Amino acid sequence: MVMNFSDDISPILKRWEFQESKNIRRLRAANGHEIIQVRLPLGIEQYEINGRPDGLRPGGFESWLDRYIGQEEVFGREFLLDEQAFERLQSEGLLYYYRYLLFFQIQDYDLCVRDTARNLRLLDFVKRYAGKPEHAEALEQYRPYILRMHYMARALLRLKEEHDLNGAIRLLRLGLKEIQEIPALAGNDVFDFERTRSVKSIKDLLSQLEKQVPPSKMERLHRQMQDAIAQEDYEKAATLRDQIRRMGRRKKSSR
Repeated sequence: MVMNFSDDISPILKRWEFQESKNIRRLRAANGHEIIQVRLPLGIEQYEINGRPDGLRPGGFESWLDRYIGQEEVFGREFLLDEQAFERLQSEGLLYYYRYLLFFQIQDYDLCVRDTARNLRLLDFVKRYAGKPEHAEALEQYRPYILRMHYMARALLRLKEEHDLNGAIRLLRLGLKEIQEIPALAGNDVFDFERTRSVKSIKDLLSQLEKQVPPSKMERLHRQMQDAIAQEDYEKAATLRDQIRRMGRRKKSSR
């Protein structure tokens, strides 16, 4: 089939040459919608910022997930996801996955939080209403990874917008605990791999942030005492030791 000249995207590609360091851009489309574009070596991918990444509205709903949630509210306990419904939800979840990776890459952490939260709702919904146990497990095996991205994005957003280092650390510790406490999927190697990798990634980021926390007064005194001992200034070391002991007693009495 021969296409019209107007379908050729070569002029667009020439205006935006491929560079790995500058291959993502966010802009407003002709219809007023915000979009994100990714320049690939042989073309361009385009994602809607809001709603489904491909811009489709299944049955007038924002997504298949929203449509099936509406059906569940009507049918109640009798509602089950059949094979077609599962395939639709699985494919749709993959689109949101591609998009939240891009958001994380360009540091739009709030949008990454939004999309990871959305896919966590998808996992919960399929787990509750899957017609087959293997359908639920096919998505559940990725829960550790989605939680990892969700909490890392929340922590980095807290740092970016509020400069709250301690708050970011608390979020990462919360995420680490939640990932470690997910019930195991027996014999599922993907789940085991994703949990191990996610725990390591969060611990690595946590370690980086904890190194930036200013030392407490007690820690500073301990360091000063060690320096005094190393310099054989024992009088100063003894004074610092007494200060540390007094501070320790005050802390105990205030509990």
